Amino acid sequence: MVINVASRHFKAWPELTEVVTETAKKFTKYADGITRAEIVLAEDNGKFVEFTVFLNDHVFNAKETADVFDKSIHSASDKIISQLKKHREKQSSYRNGDHRL
Repeated sequence: MVINVASRHFKAWPELTEVVTETAKKFTKYADGITRAEIVLAEDNGKFVEFTVFLNDHVFNAKETADVFDKSIHSASDKIISQLKKHREKQSSYRNGDHRL
């Protein structure tokens, strides 16, 4: 998985970059086939984090703003994880024949 971290309007310190990279690596636990993750960090009105995860031909996106980066990273990653879980659930129910009436 390729992970790109971009910071807007400020220079992200190495610890912050490392934290978001490790958080993005945890997404592979919820879905196989993740090819790329893009992370945008900004300090406009609060601490903004955006995760974009590319899984085969699907794109998952989550944005969050909080007063500290820890909160926004955690909230945005939770949103991505829930999207990945829902996607996996839909795929498995379709493959198991639950889509028939």
